[in-house]
Amino acid sequence: MKYYDFINNTISNNNNINWNYYNDDINTTNILNSKTSIDFIKQYFKNGRKDLPLILDPETANIFITNYFKVGQKETILFNHFNEHCDLPAERAIHTVSGFFLGLLVENCINGSTPIHITNTKQGFFPFSYLWFLTFLYHDYGYCVTERTDCPFQYPQHAPIPNQNNTDHKYCASKENRALTQIKGILGINLSPFRQFSTKRTRPSLEHAILRELTQNNNTISGYSKLHFSNGSTIMGHQYPNHLITRYMNYCINIRRRVDHGIVGGYLFYDRIIKNYLLAYTLLINETNRLQDLSDFSYKNKHFCSEQLTVFSYISDCILSHNIFKQNPDTRQFYELYQLDDLLEENFKTITYESNPLLYILAISDTIEPIKIYKQHNSNLSEKTITEAIEIEYTPGTRSLKFSSNSANIDINILYQKAISLTEWTSAKCSNLEKNSFTLKI
Repeated sequence: MKYYDFINNTISNNNNINWNYYNDDINTTNILNSKTSIDFIKQYFKNGRKDLPLILDPETANIFITNYFKVGQKETILFNHFNEHCDLPAERAIHTVSGFFLGLLVENCINGSTPIHITNTKQGFFPFSYLWFLTFLYHDYGYCVTERTDCPFQYPQHAPIPNQNNTDHKYCASKENRALTQIKGILGINLSPFRQFSTKRTRPSLEHAILRELTQNNNTISGYSKLHFSNGSTIMGHQYPNHLITRYMNYCINIRRRVDHGIVGGYLFYDRIIKNYLLAYTLLINETNRLQDLSDFSYKNKHFCSEQLTVFSYISDCILSHNIFKQNPDTRQFYELYQLDDLLEENFKTITYESNPLLYILAISDTIEPIKIYKQHNSNLSEKTITEAIEIEYTPGTRSLKFSSNSANIDINILYQKAISLTEWTSAKCSNLEKNSFTLKI
């Protein structure tokens, strides 16, 4: 089966894989081009009344919220305006949409006709199609405001290094947070999946009281609520602790000379999705002119409930973690310098489907998504050429994917090298490359 055919069969619902959680109209004509891919991402979030995560300009995002607290305006925005100067670059948008469909294939290969879902819910049901659109369609969104060539924001060029006399590496000195705090300030991020919203430095208000309630400990994966998946997985907490996230960002700024888009994207998602919940609630109050149950309400025919908050925290964690890499021989000295102990070869926790299913599928899909891989080698290749050349054979539920190429212009060895790299930090297993094909066991 050509990868191109899989995408089209999924869109047309010919393979019984649910990709459109909201069942709303989304333009999928010639989906793997810059404009359609960008619009696909925006429309999916808009259909779910989750537009605010796409508003990356902090001033604009703040106006969207504060206007309703100050003057009680009627709905004029939820949300028709986006920051075009913060759009995903075309190549990232196409990679995102292609990887979104690849992840549906990977999940189907693992679970067959019974997609994974979160089981411990009373007020809502969270199937893979819901979890996946939020995760993969957002996983690279931090790129919009960090690593693109025309990035509109100025970030710190240098970051603190941990005190080498510190023997307790789990303790992060306050100065180590300086660069990340500055980045959050630039982007208007004041909510964190690692802690409750604080009103210590602000005048108490209804907005702040709601945010504090929404971010209380039992609404995050670092609190009391745990997520149980239908495959038996239980998410007990964050993939990586807060101090490691901070130090990895500092390492990226100083050594990799970039602000990591995964970490920024994870923080952005959590901050904006919680504020989106807040905004939907306040708009509902304005329209009905009466108080509503913050933990369970509907706005514009979309259900909002407190159980979503733990899910949002988990998705944020997957996005935060997806670009944090295990130490390799060339980076060990830097990882030791930045006290990234959990990422050292002897300490690294392999990412598995059984321990963290959503992060695992994200890791597989992001790594072997073919359009980004082949365009990096030859920018003149078209998306259609690549997706029509890559053949993917599998039987749902077998956890085995066979890849090959039907074109001399698309060297399967390029994809093979990416696939085999997965074995270094995930539980995926890759066969040898033989007769122009290889098999990935997931």
